[in-house]
Amino acid sequence: MDSFAMALILFLTGVLIGTCQSSTCRAQCDYDYVTARVDCSSRNLSCIPVNYPDSLVMDLSHNDISVLEPDDFSGTFTRLVELYLDYNDISDVTSLLESTGLGSLQKLSLEHNAISALQTSCSLHSLINISLDYNSLVNNFRFPNCRSLVYFSANFNPLTGFYPPPTLPSTISLQFTNISGFHITDRDVGTLLLDNNKLYSFTFTGDRAYLVSLSHNKLSTCTLTASSLFELNVASNGLKGLQSVDVHIRGGNNIRKLNVSNNSFDSFIQPDWAEGLQILYADDNILANLSPTTLQGFFNLTELHIANNRLVFISPTALSQITMLRSLYLDGNALTSLLGGIFLNKPDLVELSITNNQLSELHPDSFLGLDSLERLYLAGNRLVFVNSEMFWQMPGLTTMDFSQNKLEVVDFINCSLLSNLQNILLADNSIHDISYILGHCDKLQVLNLSFNQIRVVPVDSLTGGSRALSRLELEGNPLQCDCRLTGLRDWLRNNPPSLLPRCQGPPQNSGAVVSDLDIHDFICDPPKAMTYMNHLNVIVGQTAILSCTATGIPIPNITWLNPNSTVILDEWQDKISISRDVTLHIMSVALSDQGTYTCLAQNILGEIDRAVVNLTVTEELKVTHTGVSLVATVLPNMFITLIVTLAVVALVISLRRRYKKKDHATSAAEGVRGGSRLTVGFRKNISTRSDEGYVNDTVEGEYIQPTCKEDTGEEYEVPSTAARHHSGRYQRHLKVIPSAEMDDADVYEPVNIGGET
Repeated sequence: MDSFAMALILFLTGVLIGTCQSSTCRAQCDYDYVTARVDCSSRNLSCIPVNYPDSLVMDLSHNDISVLEPDDFSGTFTRLVELYLDYNDISDVTSLLESTGLGSLQKLSLEHNAISALQTSCSLHSLINISLDYNSLVNNFRFPNCRSLVYFSANFNPLTGFYPPPTLPSTISLQFTNISGFHITDRDVGTLLLDNNKLYSFTFTGDRAYLVSLSHNKLSTCTLTASSLFELNVASNGLKGLQSVDVHIRGGNNIRKLNVSNNSFDSFIQPDWAEGLQILYADDNILANLSPTTLQGFFNLTELHIANNRLVFISPTALSQITMLRSLYLDGNALTSLLGGIFLNKPDLVELSITNNQLSELHPDSFLGLDSLERLYLAGNRLVFVNSEMFWQMPGLTTMDFSQNKLEVVDFINCSLLSNLQNILLADNSIHDISYILGHCDKLQVLNLSFNQIRVVPVDSLTGGSRALSRLELEGNPLQCDCRLTGLRDWLRNNPPSLLPRCQGPPQNSGAVVSDLDIHDFICDPPKAMTYMNHLNVIVGQTAILSCTATGIPIPNITWLNPNSTVILDEWQDKISISRDVTLHIMSVALSDQGTYTCLAQNILGEIDRAVVNLTVTEELKVTHTGVSLVATVLPNMFITLIVTLAVVALVISLRRRYKKKDHATSAAEGVRGGSRLTVGFRKNISTRSDEGYVNDTVEGEYIQPTCKEDTGEEYEVPSTAARHHSGRYQRHLKVIPSAEMDDADVYEPVNIGGET
């Protein structure tokens, strides 16, 4: 009975344990049996799964975990080394930090949660690294006292201060917080990162410090006391000079690296603590020049950064004391020239960078003393010419960068002394002839000629003197994919560049990738010259315009020849000009300019075609000029004379008619005053010839009013007033011009038909 009861109790206990285990959190995750890494991220979990007890790395990021139970990690994950709980909603990590079941845990990441406070107690004795970035840690939080902790990070929290534990982690990163003051005494720290805060003051007193970084703050004073300090970063604080930084190094001047970039330094006065300095970052300050005293005392510098200042001048002796220099960076200044001897006594200098300045020319003596230089960077200047002779002072060069200049000619024909040259960077220039560059440097491996004016690449330069070349960059060049580029196509297929170059011409290949074309696409056509007219007649003194065009592949060049078969140059004899479209203009032509002009079309392959224009120059005859003169002078005078004459005649006629009307009016008035009214009519008389002459016989009948004009043969007989009153009529003889059939003239006699009243 007792045994049965015991068995029953054991059975019920097992059932209970099984029930409890079945209710424990489980999840289906990705498990790597090689690395023992389990990935449970993004599974919508709200608990810690326990079905992967042998895992070394567990990733529970991007879930819905908000509460960590005390038993979640007890005795389950004894082998766990790394635990990631990022992007959850955890606010309390007390049970996690005090867990005794995570004896092997070394790295704990709790980024992007809702943690606002930490307790000092910590049972994770193996924990080395804890990250609490992007949480809600606020004022005066406390460091967890994990005895093996080396790295503690709480970046991007609204911190304003904290309580340092008796022993600080070797690396503390509190960047992008609201800390305004930082004071630690009698503590040791390896790396202290306090960048991008609101620090106005900083005090550190300890035994040792490897790196203290205080960039992007508002420091006015900085005090450090340590037995050793390797690197100090106070960039972007608005400091005026090194006197604002008070560093006391016990046991010697062993600070090696100093960053004072992006401050307001206009000069350097070397403090005692910087005598052993090896690396100096002084970029983005306001240095105007380098004089012999600017860097006085920095004897041990091996690396000097003075980029993006305002340098316009470097004294030949400014760097004379820095004999151990290995790297010098002068980028982003306003240097226009380099004086000879600047780099003397620099036997260890291997890298020199003077990019983005205003250098327009280089002198060979500027590089004296650079026997060990390996890398030279001169991109972003205004250089127009580079000759390999200027680099003979630098036989160890392996890389040179002349990108983004104004280079048209680069001459590396004498490349034998640059036996180590492997990389030449010439992108974004105006180079059009590659023959001076390619094929002369035996060890050249990379040549970047992107975005220049190169139209053709000779195949012999690729297969001959550039056997080591493995990459040729030609993107952005006006490549002419004719029969001259078949060798380039084959070479690019075996040595593809980072960007495939495309053709600009001929038109049928425009836009095509060079290496994609077939061999029959690379054709050439002989040149063909054509003129708009074969004969041109010009008068002396005028301008003769001779036009010519040419077609062909490659595009031919046009040359004009004068009648003596001499090449005509632009502005030849100050009277000839050739426009951009190769039109020939001959100003103020003379008889001596007459003859046959030849338009010569020749391509780079040596093929020639020609067309001619026969220019005839004529001089106008003197008679023609005299006639023109007479017409120009006599005709206007004749016209004026004619107008005046007509005006006088019209005036005379007008006056005469006015006089007649006045006379008739006077006679009529006298008749009225005499009390009689005279009405005049006409009747025809028949004249008969007699021995005494004509006899006028009156013809009785109807009176008529003639409408014919009076000619100059009219005869007027004006009787006196007394006679008119006496006879009652007067006679007016009108001579009528007879027609061809009439033998005699008819005479019409005026008769008073009205009578007297």
